[in-house]
Amino acid sequence: MKKHVVISGYYGFNNAGDEAILTAIINTLRKLAAKHDKAIEFTVLSADPAQTRARYQVNAVERMHLWQIIKTLKKCDLFLSGGGGLLQDATGRSLSVVYYLGLVLLAKILGKPAVLYAHGIGPIDKWLNKLFVRLICNLADYISVRDEASLLALKNLGVKRPPLELTADPAFLLQPKESAEAPSLPAKEKIIALAVKAAADESYLQEIARAADCLAKEFAAALFLVPMYLQEDLAATKKLAGMLRAKAYLLDKFLLPQELLSLFTHFDLVISVRLHALIFAACAGVPMVGIGYDPKVEIFLEQLGLDTAGGLNDVRADVLIRQARTRLQDANLQKTLKLKRHELQQKALCTLEKIFFTLFESGDK
Repeated sequence: MKKHVVISGYYGFNNAGDEAILTAIINTLRKLAAKHDKAIEFTVLSADPAQTRARYQVNAVERMHLWQIIKTLKKCDLFLSGGGGLLQDATGRSLSVVYYLGLVLLAKILGKPAVLYAHGIGPIDKWLNKLFVRLICNLADYISVRDEASLLALKNLGVKRPPLELTADPAFLLQPKESAEAPSLPAKEKIIALAVKAAADESYLQEIARAADCLAKEFAAALFLVPMYLQEDLAATKKLAGMLRAKAYLLDKFLLPQELLSLFTHFDLVISVRLHALIFAACAGVPMVGIGYDPKVEIFLEQLGLDTAGGLNDVRADVLIRQARTRLQDANLQKTLKLKRHELQQKALCTLEKIFFTLFESGDK
């Protein structure tokens, strides 16, 4: 019997991290269904339904079209919210918590099981959002989060009823795939990738530029600029390119997550503000230096036993250079990354397997 799963997240915006999460969820559940001779139909709530339908061969509806969402939820067997940093009020005009948990509430009102998968929780500062989390998350059937800090945040907010489990970012389940769309890589012995984001104060780009120029000269390396969220990051990425003295190559098109991961396997070092550039580096076994624009960056690096090089307001070129040198020359780091990658892959897979078997067992009783 075919099951229908509705997936909600920050999808349809061409943000590489969120599209990686969606890709991993769909591909993994499809593999599990094929392995167990089952069938799953997906509907994704998307900002660009046509693009999402074509990209993933799924159904898709406009993420803000309430009536379409209600009709879709009425027909589903499971509502899956996740993953990523959806439950926070630092961005999105502080409406992210209301939107994403409003969908969970709607699913429960319609009598559907609702799970939160691989969420990163916080920061949540507004009292109304804290109340919303406590009330609605306690209605969920199952919740998994991608780090210990998120687990603690939910407990501190009073979430007690549904099973809470620690998992890992679904992007660790991706497999690299070569693409004809990928840009040609520079013929250099080493390649250092840079991933930055737009900010109110972009003076931090100067520190990255100074560090990148120094490292390029010291290691005879090429610089490769990767905007992870093309729409928002490209302008800042081009601004950084203009500050560099060393020759820099720029990715100026969207690649599918598996294709982008394949690109990361050719890098020797990743210096990034964006969380998922660091996650892609870890998936590819590539040393990294992270700049903590958000607590989630520091939390992820801690999982790997690494420190950040500072935040957007206090990062310095000398710290970036020192960390880059250390990590490029650390023979044990790649071994550690390989072990952590396997551990996090297994966590992400185990949670999706649990969701898969619950989905089919619930209808087979």
